[in-house]
Amino acid sequence: MLSVIVVSFNSAAILARCLAALWPQIEPDEVTVLVVGRWPDDQPPHDLCSRFPWVQWLAAPAEATIPQMRSRGIECSQGDIVALLEDDCVVTESWRREVILVHQSPYPAIGGPIEPGDYGKGLDWGVYFCEYGRFMRPYSGIVSALPGNNVTYKRNALEKVDMREGFYEVFIHEQWQQAGQKLLADDKLAVHNINIWSGKNVTTVPYHHGRAFAGMRLSDQPVWRRLLYAVLAIGLPVIQIARLLRVILARQRYRSVFIKSLPWITLFYICWAVGEWMGYLFGSGKSASQWR
Repeated sequence: MLSVIVVSFNSAAILARCLAALWPQIEPDEVTVLVVGRWPDDQPPHDLCSRFPWVQWLAAPAEATIPQMRSRGIECSQGDIVALLEDDCVVTESWRREVILVHQSPYPAIGGPIEPGDYGKGLDWGVYFCEYGRFMRPYSGIVSALPGNNVTYKRNALEKVDMREGFYEVFIHEQWQQAGQKLLADDKLAVHNINIWSGKNVTTVPYHHGRAFAGMRLSDQPVWRRLLYAVLAIGLPVIQIARLLRVILARQRYRSVFIKSLPWITLFYICWAVGEWMGYLFGSGKSASQWR
């Protein structure tokens, strides 16, 4: 059985598009869908409950982070294969079938591309490139990272994961790779991101993510190592933009749009770097609670 966990933190309209794409692919005996969300009074939108009666709705506390919402969904799921999506990701028509087929391979974690939606603003493209540019097509084979919002796992691999603080795929995947496991990407498991972002997604969001990442990454490391990483963080914007440009050039897609959205990309990476700098020097603070 396949358990599809959809973490919902956007509007009901966006969630409806996500579930509508999944609807034709659901067979109750083979696929279950669990939607985890922070809803007023713990009640999901009534019209969506009526429209999608096969969904299992899981309420999360108002202060729950996205990693915590993921772990709640995983703990309540029962499938031999567990898929993680977010509500602004719309699957392709063959997505479920391809997930089942690709998990005949031995890899514990298999992800797919994040393709852009019908963006209308440079800001939207800037956030897309920073968050998902490295996951756009073509994206197949053994990879060093998988997207947290379009990734699938074998149940037996998740049973060994400590999720008490939340499911942070970036650290879990790193641990698996250090233990000799490989991550697989499959181009046929694509989803389209349909979100529309605001200014906070290139300022406060990357700042808190960067600080939480840095604080958690080196929480048990000596002071000298944290100071070294803080110094290196100063050059992060240039390094990250160069890495992203290399991806854009190699995949030969969206070059002109990339140039137009470069101011937003630069702002995003500056705020991320400031967050990392703070995290290395002063720890994650309250930023981990802002991973939402």
